[in-house]
Amino acid sequence: MNKAVIRCLAVAIFAYAGSFSFAADFKEEETTEKFLGKSEEKTYKKVETLKEHKRYKTKLLVSATQGYDNNVFLDSRRKGDTFSEFIIDGNISYPMNGRWDFYFDASTHDITYWEATQANLIDTNLKMGFEGRLPWGFTANVYNDIELMEYQNNDDGEYVGDKAGLLLKQKLPNNFFHSFQYEYFYKNYSDRKAFNGWGGLSDSDRIDNRNTVDYSVGKYMKNSMVKVFGEYYLNSSNDSYLDYYDYESVKLGSSAIYLLTDKLSAYASFYEQFRHYSGRTIPDDATVKENDRGWVTTAALYYDITKSATLGLNYSYRQNRSNNPSQKYSGSITSLGLYYRF
Repeated sequence: MNKAVIRCLAVAIFAYAGSFSFAADFKEEETTEKFLGKSEEKTYKKVETLKEHKRYKTKLLVSATQGYDNNVFLDSRRKGDTFSEFIIDGNISYPMNGRWDFYFDASTHDITYWEATQANLIDTNLKMGFEGRLPWGFTANVYNDIELMEYQNNDDGEYVGDKAGLLLKQKLPNNFFHSFQYEYFYKNYSDRKAFNGWGGLSDSDRIDNRNTVDYSVGKYMKNSMVKVFGEYYLNSSNDSYLDYYDYESVKLGSSAIYLLTDKLSAYASFYEQFRHYSGRTIPDDATVKENDRGWVTTAALYYDITKSATLGLNYSYRQNRSNNPSQKYSGSITSLGLYYRF
């Protein structure tokens, strides 16, 4: 197998796997963020064909996915539904000098459920930044990402977000590597007012602030790559009633990719997430704070139909345990997607 192919494919998966989550990811209060196909999209984003120009490079990826989610709202109702998903992502990079490039990325992500239309969304991202090489094998990525989240039939879930961060990667001896990332994420829920201390609605929009640190270490091998990672973030909200949205999260996991043939690759991942709420209490005891513990496992196969087209089959299962009965859930997502690179 070509080790360069493994590096491109594996870096694409692992560089982004921690940044995005499926609809399978843990429940974000009343409105669960739906990222069913981001894993597949990012898997092949770095191995797409580049259109070379005199002073800049462009990339374009288009994908269409069909799947089934057996617990759309991640609750005891266990509403299952079929979904259709479309992604278009364009990128342009411009070399500033021998070490640094400026890039701009624009993407639109649409998910439509056939019956559970309250979960339908359009997620738009406008990202720009600088990527460059540093001494001692380091590469750095400094970025700012503006996100517009629109739930077509659920205004409470809509927000305007801004992510600013720094990602450092370094190659290590014997084909090892590691990376460190810090990100600040600001969310303004434009159609949802924050609760005040006594439970009434205030005049201010709900605003969340999240600080995240992530560290990972991995190794390239002949036909595969493995990685382990840890992530910590602290979410703080101006919704002050019981500090309902204030919590800290720890996520620990691992991922692996293996090239079965020149055209077929397998991917697997597993992580656990622990959440501790600083103010939210459980329904039956106002002296006990809510604590959640969940896990997500994913398995996927990717087949390169042509140099530019890839077919992906993905299965993901998630489960959440909590001392708050309303936060207990489980479910799975199965999807088949086609990804085309220009």
